[in-house]
Amino acid sequence: MKGLFLKDFYGLKAYMRQYVILLVFFMIFGISMGNSHYIMWMSLVLGINISFSTFPADEAGGYAYMLSCPVDRRTCVQAKYMIGIAGGALIFVCSVIGEALNRLSTGSVTESWLLEMAVVLGIYFFFTAVLLPVSYRYGVEKARVVMLGMIAVPMVLVFLSVKLIRIPAITELLDLAARTFTQEYMFVFGGGVFFGVSLLLLGGSYLLSVRIFERKEF
Repeated sequence: MKGLFLKDFYGLKAYMRQYVILLVFFMIFGISMGNSHYIMWMSLVLGINISFSTFPADEAGGYAYMLSCPVDRRTCVQAKYMIGIAGGALIFVCSVIGEALNRLSTGSVTESWLLEMAVVLGIYFFFTAVLLPVSYRYGVEKARVVMLGMIAVPMVLVFLSVKLIRIPAITELLDLAARTFTQEYMFVFGGGVFFGVSLLLLGGSYLLSVRIFERKEF
């Protein structure tokens, strides 16, 4: 497992300088605006890209060089998912640093920071859970196309939801929910559920990736 981590680390080394420069820029820009939300969401974008940056080298070698080592295929998949979890940890650390610097420079506290952090990590793990099996099955380039689709679909749904809200039956359901639960409770509950579901999907995604990779012929 250690050798697999080192392999992926050296594969990321070529991109690491770019990622560090971008993270520093995002932090400076976000702090100058007094907005730690910007740092949080931009680190999400970088975290997703880091997860994909380890695949091209493996695909270029046809996985043959990796499978010639004394590791089984399940361990290879485990290493990729550990890199994915490390990406989530990176997002969290960057967001904490950005929030701390924002508080020191402006003296203001970002409201519902922890809830937004749960949503951001939930989105990250959801993308990871979907895109890693796709990368193993169809390759990283097609996975990037799927990622673009995953970004576009919510935009379309938001546009359609604006139209649906005008339907009287849906308007009544929304009013009932607003009377039953406070807006803050709905956000907290929804963010917590989304984060938990994303973690469950990540576990199921790992099992699916193992199944795909073990059956894959090279």
